[in-house]
Amino acid sequence: MSLRKVLAVLFAVCMLIGLCCGCAQETADDGTPDDSSQGTPDTPDEPDTPDDGDAEIPDGGETGERAIVQIWHTYTGDQAAYLEQQAAAFNESQEEYEVQVLEQAYSGFEDSVYNAVANGVGPSLIFNYASTAVDYIEAGLAVNIQTYIDEDKAQGDTAMEDYIASLPEAMKTDVMGFADGGIYYLPGCTTGPIFFYNKTMYDALGLSAPTTWEELASNCAAIYNEYGIAGYLADGLVDDIQALLMQNGEGYIDVDSKTVEFGGEGTVEIFQWFADNVAAGYFALSPTNDYASDDFNTQLVAGFSGSCVNDQYITAQDFEFAMAPWIASAEEAFYTAWNRGPIFLKSSDEAIDRGAYEFIKFFLSPSVNAGWAQVNSAISPYGTTQADADYQAYLENVPESLQCVQANLDASGSFPNIPGASQLRGLLEEYLTYAASGQMSAQEAVDGLVAACNEALAG
Repeated sequence: MSLRKVLAVLFAVCMLIGLCCGCAQETADDGTPDDSSQGTPDTPDEPDTPDDGDAEIPDGGETGERAIVQIWHTYTGDQAAYLEQQAAAFNESQEEYEVQVLEQAYSGFEDSVYNAVANGVGPSLIFNYASTAVDYIEAGLAVNIQTYIDEDKAQGDTAMEDYIASLPEAMKTDVMGFADGGIYYLPGCTTGPIFFYNKTMYDALGLSAPTTWEELASNCAAIYNEYGIAGYLADGLVDDIQALLMQNGEGYIDVDSKTVEFGGEGTVEIFQWFADNVAAGYFALSPTNDYASDDFNTQLVAGFSGSCVNDQYITAQDFEFAMAPWIASAEEAFYTAWNRGPIFLKSSDEAIDRGAYEFIKFFLSPSVNAGWAQVNSAISPYGTTQADADYQAYLENVPESLQCVQANLDASGSFPNIPGASQLRGLLEEYLTYAASGQMSAQEAVDGLVAACNEALAG
């Protein structure tokens, strides 16, 4: 039994004890039980959200004739305000559902939400990544909205189907890549990695931002030979190795057999190539501090791949820096996009489940989704939103970092979300590090990686 499921059981026991103790509670003057207990649904959507302690969990169910749909989140500032604004607009637009937007603490969000949903007191919607939905699906705690999409279509409403159809083809795996083929999650907006480089050094050596991995290695060799520092560091090494595998035709997961597709001679060559560049000093394997941007600011490295939001953390006091789209193609185009969005969680009332779907259909309408992308300083992956006039005006004024993400959006891809798939990310980084640090040969690292990945997928 997983730790999360053990915690869910303990959560249920605590609830039962609370109910038993409630029988002996003193009553207030008005005759109602004096019960000030609160739940503690903590949440991880935004890393800078403060932990404000316990948050009250209003009762779900219905208010009057309206089914209550709860969204738990940790957004702050403009993002939180926008969610509230759109919930109010949706509530005013119809009379069947009422959406309540409940801000939660950051710490321990995923476990707390899982426990609450498992015990029938959790939200109907959270915003996270597709991989987060897998545990809920396995436990029967997620809602397959394909049922509602089919019902809509039978009645001539193709809005949700049109939104999904307008996603980049490779990105649709994020939506429809769950083990049973159901749809439990949808992207809300998109960010991703870009390339940050020391323009002062690049200009001095007559270099251009790399568009292929070969150009990257060549640039890094020139940087190292002239300045004695690595030319490249990955802020998210696993994202880059995933991209290398996909772009070189190695594949990822065979969903039917629950085994990895990579692991052959081509994978060994990729591991060896990376290890050789680390050994030569052209690539740095890991940051000396917490973040690649720190090493970049102090000129310990001349370039790094990292989230587009890193433009906020680069000081570059003694040099000029620049940004460029990250490498998206070798043999095959592929870009690792990051698509946070709504996950549909099961309630005790099917009317509430349907209400969550109806709200997200409203939330993904072009003008509303355009606003969500804007308050998140992100890109919308939906072609339906990209055709919106307000969104097009937004794109004309986005920062250069997002322009770099937009340049790769057509190549954006994702991976199947099946049990064990999330563990592959850690294993890829672990075994690539073994090869790059000389602890294993490239062949040994790949053999070990394949065995460990297949074990994780087998459960």
